[in-house]
Amino acid sequence: MSKADGRKVSHDVREAIRIEAIQKWLDGAKAQCLSKEYPTDSSCIYHWISRYRSGGIDALKTHPIAHTKNSKLTLEQL
Repeated sequence: MSKADGRKVSHDVREAIRIEAIQKWLDGAKAQCLSKEYPTDSSCIYHWISRYRSGGIDALKTHPIAHTKNSKLTLEQL
């Protein structure tokens, strides 16, 4: 089974997947099982768990991409 390319999934969907996976983890699911259910590496699941432990559900939410706000291109170049 190949892993899904997360870059092809919208930010809202990725956020929902992280929150759903963490809810299942809180209900007793193992990280290895979650990595199979959500085609991602188990290290990614552990990263989500770490983020959740340090900041709660808000830490799982999608953040704006920093480089899009401060483009170095002029309007003419864009």
